[in-house]
Amino acid sequence: MPSRRSHRKSRYGCVDCKRRRVKCDERQPECTNCLNRGSECLYAPREVEWVQPTHTASSSSRPRSPAASSTPSSSGWIARSDAQPQAPDLNLSDMELLLQWCSSTYATMAHDQRVEHIYQYILPKEGLEYPFVLHGLLALSALHLARPSDPAAKARYFSTALEHQNRALSLFRPVISNINRDNSHTIFAFASLLLQLAFAIPPCSPLTETHDCVQDLIQAFTLCRGLRDIIAASWQWVSEGALADVFTQVDDTKHWPLPEAVEAAIFQLKYLNESRGRRFVDHDADCYGAAINHLKDMMEIYQDKPRRVELALRWPFGLEPSFLKLLKGHDPMALVVVAHYCLVLHHFRHHWWMEGWSFRVAHSIWDQLDETWRPCVSWVVKEVGLEV
Repeated sequence: MPSRRSHRKSRYGCVDCKRRRVKCDERQPECTNCLNRGSECLYAPREVEWVQPTHTASSSSRPRSPAASSTPSSSGWIARSDAQPQAPDLNLSDMELLLQWCSSTYATMAHDQRVEHIYQYILPKEGLEYPFVLHGLLALSALHLARPSDPAAKARYFSTALEHQNRALSLFRPVISNINRDNSHTIFAFASLLLQLAFAIPPCSPLTETHDCVQDLIQAFTLCRGLRDIIAASWQWVSEGALADVFTQVDDTKHWPLPEAVEAAIFQLKYLNESRGRRFVDHDADCYGAAINHLKDMMEIYQDKPRRVELALRWPFGLEPSFLKLLKGHDPMALVVVAHYCLVLHHFRHHWWMEGWSFRVAHSIWDQLDETWRPCVSWVVKEVGLEV
């Protein structure tokens, strides 16, 4: 029998501790009868052997998070997550460019505060359905980041921009032949992005100093001519759609006259064209005259509209194919007219994707003209900052 102790015993511990519902720390002795029979004594405490867990090669020394140890599955909650679908690696470069677009670049592309929300929210959303739009946005963001960067970063961003532009164009070409009411707004908006890309790429190129800026400008003008047909095909649907007010209702009123110096320069340009038309049979005065009149009209519109940078892109849309042909052949009179277009580029030079165009084009034209033609552009090239 068990020896007498100060605590009254029960089968599972002392009675006092059980009644108070507290843990009993009184160690129970083994009774003699159980010892004689070799059976387990009910009074004897069961010793618990604590085994230190061992670490195997597959175990981690770090504690597992609740998400990892409690992963939902079709059969309930399981402890392992390695059998679950894994998210793909993030493309941090594209994420950086998209963040740049939504936080900064969009505002530099929108010519009006009314359309900023389109550039910031609607176009990225459209890019999910039409990836060529998204690639266009990322290309512009990369060019925007390239401008203030060091040479190595500038080269990297420029290369990334070209990759996104090429991808955008390859995805855009099949859509051109299938313009409809549903995609007309997207195509119209992307056309404007392409024009902005055409002007943004050359200044960002690491090889800017070796480029012929006039040739770069001719390429931009040629792109404008090609996009004119695309925009014309979608114009009817765009003008009737929900974004008609944004895309088509623009303020083209002329509130302020041209500055006297600019007015005098345009007058001299018109006089030069008319006088040469009377003197030379092969001088196409009508072709040059149409380009000059369109240029003057555009200048009068933007006098009180510093944000209407899209006007700088409007002039190429109005150029006749014959003028572009003359310009591609480095015709002196065509070069003189384009030199006056540099006044427009200079007016919008504070927009990062227009910066530097006026000076470089004027410099290139000055170098291509001989001494008999240079006096026709001397005031213009000085006005844009070229010392002659």
